[in-house]
Amino acid sequence: MVTPEFRQIRGNVTSASKYSVIIGRKKYLDFSGAAMAVGYNFIHARDILPPISYLVYHNRYTERLISKLKEMSSFKNVAFSTSGTEACDAALEMNYGNALASFEGSYHGLDFITNAVSNGEGIDFHNRIVHLKFPNSRMDDSTAISINEKILKKASRHFSLERGAIIVELIQSDGGMNVMSSNFADALKDWLNEYSMRLIVDEVYTALGRSGELFLSKKYRFKADYICLGKALGAGLPLGAVLSNKEYPLFRNNLISMQAATMFTAAVALKVLGKVTEERISYVRRMGKYILDALSEIRNNRILEVRGKGFMIGVELVNHSGVPDPKYALYVREKAARKGVVCTLTGPSNNVLKITPPITIPEGMLEKGISIISDVLREKD
Repeated sequence: MVTPEFRQIRGNVTSASKYSVIIGRKKYLDFSGAAMAVGYNFIHARDILPPISYLVYHNRYTERLISKLKEMSSFKNVAFSTSGTEACDAALEMNYGNALASFEGSYHGLDFITNAVSNGEGIDFHNRIVHLKFPNSRMDDSTAISINEKILKKASRHFSLERGAIIVELIQSDGGMNVMSSNFADALKDWLNEYSMRLIVDEVYTALGRSGELFLSKKYRFKADYICLGKALGAGLPLGAVLSNKEYPLFRNNLISMQAATMFTAAVALKVLGKVTEERISYVRRMGKYILDALSEIRNNRILEVRGKGFMIGVELVNHSGVPDPKYALYVREKAARKGVVCTLTGPSNNVLKITPPITIPEGMLEKGISIISDVLREKD
């Protein structure tokens, strides 16, 4: 199981600005992902509404949110949850009883089914769950594809994969910011066709601009059966969603749970979606390239690879022998924090510095944060 490092910053939070957290007199620019897509202080007193459940009462905010997500995604149905985990669990639940497949290094949540499919290895014959390989810095596409073809063939001899589902992150966050290549995406499409399986795309992290796309699955030309949303949609409030073209009897009034997409959270989500414009997405693409270029130019033999898309960037750190080095990664993370920029560590060895700023961050502030991270990475250890 991949367990990201979330060592807390010392001291108690005293306040926050839009993109920074303030502890005492110290201000920390938040590139950890905790500031979601739109930063802190996004919700104002005038935005606060009663959290009335759409399960019982109609309200124009939730209804507008349903229409807006259908329009943006081209999916026919929307069902709201209180988190990305719950959204993934619901999508998997739609296929419960059939075979399921996911990828090593993935993280879809800690609920019953999401926990079972996340981060396993090989074939779970008892539960009919297949864990496939995902390419990374130490396993190229062709190797992963070859291994996966053998795993799927072996699994299909023991139980039917037909009408089952594959759940995937197109950029593995907890797995180490691993980006799926177009070559591997084509192989995944072939497996879906060959074994007649459905596709669930976990876009909790990648959707709504973070990856430089509104929906990254569309960039890859996947015909997803379900797309799962979370984090970014609610600006930190408990909200997620499953987009699909199929009806499912578990949902009532477009809800998975009573407190999903209340009048209040739906109103906030509409405000969030108003920020995810074509201009903003273009900005994320442009500045994402700037981040990749700036970090790739650093001469440090402890950097194995800089990778990512949009505002989902990973810097993989190793020792002088090329072995994953979580101690050095933690040093970099803590040194950057002391200088005022907070990131997190991901990857199986917690040796990948994850940089995920809000998509609305101003250019100058973003450049300042990347400059601080770059200075730390240039230091001789």
